[in-house]
Amino acid sequence: MKTILQFALAALLFGCNPSSGSREIYYVSKISPEKDGKTLHLKDQNNNEFTTVISIPNGNYIEVNEGDTISIEIESVIETYPPILISKDIKVLE
Repeated sequence: MKTILQFALAALLFGCNPSSGSREIYYVSKISPEKDGKTLHLKDQNNNEFTTVISIPNGNYIEVNEGDTISIEIESVIETYPPILISKDIKVLE
């Protein structure tokens, strides 16, 4: 029984966090200007908060507005609060 509970807890914890190589959907709740790009403050479908930086030097700059829904192909995740998503590709969804 203990093993089942540990497995369920691990699945719950890892199920809430995006993983590298995945494509996830987020809502842009706020945009902060930066020197050569923007920091996007994001929320997922469970209202968890994340950030990602978009910039021309990073090769992932797109035109995006607060309130947009975006799809991100995640290269890696930096485990901070909120977690920082390093993106390979970002698309604004209609």
